[in-house]
Amino acid sequence: MGLDWTELLRQLFLYDPSSPMVFPTGVFWVWCIVVLGLYGLMVHVRREKWGLLWLLAFSMFFYYKSVGVFVWLFAVTLVGEYVLVRWMVAFPRTARLALILAILVPLLFLCYFKYTGFLIQNFELITGKNLEVSDIFLPAGISFYTFQMISYAIDVRRGHISAGSFWEYALYIAYFPQLVAGPIVRAGHFLPQLSQPIRDAEWIGRGFWLVLQGLVKKVVFADYIAQYNSLVFANPTGYSSFENIMAIYGFGLQIFYDFSGYSDVAIGLGRMMGFDLGVNFAKPYLSTSITEFWRRWHISLSTWLRDYLYIPLGGNRRGAFRTYINLLLTMLIGGLWHGASWRFVVWGGAHGVALAVHRALFGREEGAKPWWRRWMGWFLTFHLVLILWVFFRAADFSTAVAVLQRACTQVDFRYVEPFLHARPLFVVLLLGGYLLHAVPMERVAWIESSFARSPWILKAVVFFGVIQLILEMRQSYVQPFLYFQF
Repeated sequence: MGLDWTELLRQLFLYDPSSPMVFPTGVFWVWCIVVLGLYGLMVHVRREKWGLLWLLAFSMFFYYKSVGVFVWLFAVTLVGEYVLVRWMVAFPRTARLALILAILVPLLFLCYFKYTGFLIQNFELITGKNLEVSDIFLPAGISFYTFQMISYAIDVRRGHISAGSFWEYALYIAYFPQLVAGPIVRAGHFLPQLSQPIRDAEWIGRGFWLVLQGLVKKVVFADYIAQYNSLVFANPTGYSSFENIMAIYGFGLQIFYDFSGYSDVAIGLGRMMGFDLGVNFAKPYLSTSITEFWRRWHISLSTWLRDYLYIPLGGNRRGAFRTYINLLLTMLIGGLWHGASWRFVVWGGAHGVALAVHRALFGREEGAKPWWRRWMGWFLTFHLVLILWVFFRAADFSTAVAVLQRACTQVDFRYVEPFLHARPLFVVLLLGGYLLHAVPMERVAWIESSFARSPWILKAVVFFGVIQLILEMRQSYVQPFLYFQF
């Protein structure tokens, strides 16, 4: 049977709503090889500007393959935001108005696509009326690029960066590795790299390692563990207390490996093209307090919320009570940013309360702590985070409550042995995943550096080994990254 060229070209060039182009797909890696090859060639012959334009062009195509016609919404917002920023710079007397519009315009698009359905549902619940409004498509990545556009405008207004050219700004926002699920890169960090990209061979090798590591995290760990988690969260009362507990621990590992896996691939691809996209995770489950957890988890979002929301609200400069209110408001908004549901409001609000309580009891708590305090702090923080993840994962409140009730009542450890026999691979991946997470950052950096400096033959062996592992473990369909929905 011959190759269907029409179907192949359709998969490569046209948007398919049932199969958007994401990192674990073969279509993406075919394009990625082309992009990296042509970009490397342009850089080699000193055509940096053409290389950057090539990256911008592919980034727009990548987004089209992710959202279809909604790429035009992104393009219009991109141009409109830059026009407002240039207005802000050119006309100081109306700069404040221009900044307000530069913040409101992307926020209004975000609110319409992400929160209209949520508002309508609550209106119908309160009034009993049925508005019969069709579902609104949520463009992938809109939450991430909205925050980048806002931070760009604010940083220009604060004088932290200059407005620069439109093409540099457009590439900063649209750069495909981080476009749909972060990290939320700051303009002041990214834009200077456009004129001085890193081209060290070891840096590229480190990027290659991160890409392989991220794919293993996603396809081998997160996707396999997700199968069991989905079964339990779909029907928590149909499973024992111990099985619900395993699903809670399982989702804690799943969401970390899923999202940090995406971040690893994004940051790794950036490194392979000479760009540093920063660090987005720093062993968050080793945190000994909830405050430390939010310094280690989704760092680009945590620092964004701190610098563009918490500090402008007053931070900790207006007394203890106002500090607690600011923490709560920041985390409530952070929860809503993750999803248009009361579940996410509860999740964010609970984290805000926990941050306020920790600050009230311990202040900033800098300095060394005795081992028993560190151990107790870790134990309480880790399990608080896992419990709150239940609201993040469950389809609704009643399911979240059912999972927690089932996990906390009628605990019978006689289920442990049958569970080990029935799901040995799940147990191995769960324990192995948490143990790997516990490896110190210094050791991880040493492994990464050693791989980057290793001979190409060893890199090839590792590469083909990872590919074989992924082929053995992958599911029949590509599971989207969890944070694509945000």
